[in-house]
Amino acid sequence: MSHSSSQIKVLSLNCWQVLQRLGLKYVSKDRQPRIQAIAEVLSASDYDIVCLQELWVHADFQYIRSRVSKTLPNAKFFFSGALGSGLAILTKFPIVETSIRPYSLNGSPLDVAGGDFFVGKSIVSAVVEHPLLGETEVFNTHMYARGGDDGEEANRAHRIVGAWQFGNLIRASARRGRYVIAVSISILSKVAKAQRDSQAGDFNSIPNSLPITIVRSHGGLVDAWMASHDSSLFPTETVFSPQLAVRDYGITCDSPLNTYSAGKPLSDVAKRFQGKRLDYVFYRQPQTPPASSGRSTSSSSPSWELLCKKSEVVLTGLVPGQSFSYSDHFGLEAILEVRHSRSVARSPPPTIDGFGVTTGLEAPTPSLRSASAIPLEDFCATELSSHSLSAALNALGIAYRRARKKATMELTGFGASLLVAVGLVAGSAWQPRPAFNPVMVLAAVALGWAGTTLLYSGFIHGNYEVNMLVNTIEEMEMLRAQRSERVSSTDSRTSSPRR
Repeated sequence: MSHSSSQIKVLSLNCWQVLQRLGLKYVSKDRQPRIQAIAEVLSASDYDIVCLQELWVHADFQYIRSRVSKTLPNAKFFFSGALGSGLAILTKFPIVETSIRPYSLNGSPLDVAGGDFFVGKSIVSAVVEHPLLGETEVFNTHMYARGGDDGEEANRAHRIVGAWQFGNLIRASARRGRYVIAVSISILSKVAKAQRDSQAGDFNSIPNSLPITIVRSHGGLVDAWMASHDSSLFPTETVFSPQLAVRDYGITCDSPLNTYSAGKPLSDVAKRFQGKRLDYVFYRQPQTPPASSGRSTSSSSPSWELLCKKSEVVLTGLVPGQSFSYSDHFGLEAILEVRHSRSVARSPPPTIDGFGVTTGLEAPTPSLRSASAIPLEDFCATELSSHSLSAALNALGIAYRRARKKATMELTGFGASLLVAVGLVAGSAWQPRPAFNPVMVLAAVALGWAGTTLLYSGFIHGNYEVNMLVNTIEEMEMLRAQRSERVSSTDSRTSSPRR
C-alpha cells in the first residue's frame, strides 16, 4: 500500500458505454480496448475507492473486477431498470452493506431516445469499514440527463426532485454517524442565449446550477475540487487554453483534448470555456459520533475529520498505443486526508456585507467573492438558501401544472384512439371494397397500441409524476415553514425588552 489509512484516494470515471443513452453494448466507440485500458490503469493504481458510471455491460464490470482484485478486492455492480443503472463501486475497504435507490422521477416512458426511464437512473451506495473513520458511506450516481438550466422551468424539475432525494439520503447517512463520500455525474444542456448574455458565471453552470446547489447545500457537502483549488470558482471570460481549463476549472467533458469531442456538436458554452465541468467528488463529516460495526464508539474514541488534500482531472491522455481517449469524460481524482479533529485549524466563516455565512470550504479565498455569478451564500451555505429553495419550488410548481395538463391530453388521446379504432373495425365490415378490410384492421390495431401507450403514460405515469412532485413540494414547503418559525422565534427573543 503506497499510502496509509490517513488518506483516502478516490476516483470517479464515466466509462461511456452508451450512445444516445440507450445503454446498448455495441454502439459506444472503441468500447473493448477502452475498457481494457481502464482496467490496466486501475490495476496499477493505488486508489482506495473507485466509482464508475455508464458501465452498462456486466461482463465489462467482471473483467475490470478480475484485473483489480488484488488492489480493490471489494466491488459491487448495481442492477436497476430494464437496462441497468450503469453504476459500480470498487474499494479496498470491507463493504458492510449496499443499497440502490432509483430516482423517483426519471423522465417519460414516451422519451425512448432519452432512455433514462428505462435504465432506471439511481443513487447507489456502499457502506465501507474504514480503519480510522469506521462506517463511511460511499454514494455514486448519474443524474437524470434531460433538462438543464435553460428554457422552460419545468424542464429541470425531474433533476431537482432527484437532487432533493440525493440530499435527503446524504443527510440521513450523516445523522447515523457516518462519514460520507459522494460522487455525482450531471448533464448540462445548452444554455439559452439570454442566459449566456446576462450571467457570465453560469456559462459553465453545472457547479452553481440549481440541482447541484441542492445536492451540495441540502446535503451539507464539500466540493473536493473547490476545497483544494485557489483559482476562481468559474471562468469569467473566454478560456483559450484547454490545458488551463482542465487544470484550473476541473473541465471533464467536451474538452478539445478529448478525441471523442472532435466532430461532436458542442454548445457555445463548451466552445468558449474549452468544455464543461460535469464530474464531482463531494464529502462531509457525520452529524453524530462515527458509527462502527465492530468497535466501541465511547467518548474516549478519537474523532476524525475529512479534508481534501488534492483534487485533479486525470486520464486526459490517449490510450497507450491507440489514437483515442479513455472515455468521452476525463476522470476526476480526489485525495481526502483523515485528520484528528483537534489538529484541524478552523478559520472563522467569511462575512458578506456584515453578515456571517457558514461555509463548507476549508480555506475560502478572496476569489470566491468575485468569480461566482450566484450569491456566495448559495455556494458556501451548509443549508439550502431561501433563494435556491424559492427557485426550486417555482420550477416544481410549473412542472406540476404541466404534468397534470400533459396527463389530461394523453388520456384524451387514449379516448380518441379508442373511438377511432372501434370505428375502423366496425366500418371494415360495411365498406364495399374487401381489399381495404386488412388495411383498416391494421390501422385499428396500431391505434389501439398507441392508445394503450397513452393510457399508461397519462394515467399510471402521469399520476405517479404528479404525486412525486407534490411530495417534494410539500417537503420543501415544510422546510421553508420551519425556517420562518425559527426566524420569527429569533426576532421575538431579540425584540423582547430586557428586565
